[in-house]
Amino acid sequence: MFRINYYILEINTKPRMKLTLKHCVSFLLVFFLITSCGIINQKNTPNTLEIEFYSKGAGIDFKAKKLLEEFIVNYTESNKVTIPYTTKKYGREGETTYLIDTSKLTKKEFKNFQEAIKEQLKNVTNYRLQ
Repeated sequence: MFRINYYILEINTKPRMKLTLKHCVSFLLVFFLITSCGIINQKNTPNTLEIEFYSKGAGIDFKAKKLLEEFIVNYTESNKVTIPYTTKKYGREGETTYLIDTSKLTKKEFKNFQEAIKEQLKNVTNYRLQ
């Protein structure tokens, strides 16, 4: 049994334990933060290619970002395959992560696609390909 006495929720168990409103609110706040930050949710799958444009204080290379978007459009048109992607923007200097869904590509096509991206971005320094 339990009873509410002012701001204290008393739970009758063998060892006497008091759960205050402060504890309940703290627990709910931590739970909300963990679930909303994506710690529990997986952010990408094995069929997702992640390309991140990051900055070291002077902004990202916006030409390289545009080059990647144009490359994806041209690749999908020339190979007649759909490659959907999403972007996640963060930071103040245009930092962006591209999550490219490659589930419709075969292993050989995926390898060729990844090598073609590396070739397109060979002169770009502030990006990560995972």
